[in-house]
Amino acid sequence: MTFVALFSMSAIGFIQLTDYSSRPGRAGQAPRQLPNLALIDASWTADVPAGEMPTLLVFYHPKCPCTAATVRVLERLHPRFRPTLRIIAIAYCPLEQDDAWIESRTTTALSSLTGTQTVIDRGGKLSERFGALVSGHLLLYDSGGRLTFSGGITPYRGHEGDSPSSLDLLRRINDQPDDCGQWPVFGCSIASDREPRR
Repeated sequence: MTFVALFSMSAIGFIQLTDYSSRPGRAGQAPRQLPNLALIDASWTADVPAGEMPTLLVFYHPKCPCTAATVRVLERLHPRFRPTLRIIAIAYCPLEQDDAWIESRTTTALSSLTGTQTVIDRGGKLSERFGALVSGHLLLYDSGGRLTFSGGITPYRGHEGDSPSSLDLLRRINDQPDDCGQWPVFGCSIASDREPRR
């Protein structure tokens, strides 16, 4: 009887864990055209004008453990990006915290990618404006400022490795097709009352 009870509890736990890791987060609507970044936030100065080169926006919660997998996938893809690419890492920070709150392994890893600028998103206002509600949501805008990719690049929450979405991002950066790829995002909510802990 004890064995049956333990087996049942293990099975239920496994099912719940599998459901959690494979359940994507909510997504909003991203702007189809990249707005003038300097008009959205003063920290995006004239040295990062919209357009001119492809722009990859990476929205993330610095304390989300799931996003570490997204960053490692991005690190592996980065050397394969053929055109010059501007990467803007947009770090959520609660309104009551100072800038040091965003310091994490994820922030350090993103900052080490060539051509990356980090922008602090106070209270998640930028993330909300771009429809990025889940940590690890990437938006790719081509050199003309047109949205060509929206979503995550991991197959499940916290899982690494090539996936259809990561390969689609690579193709869209290198080949710049006309349509827009839409993919689910697996990660923690960017702005919520319950902060993910690491």
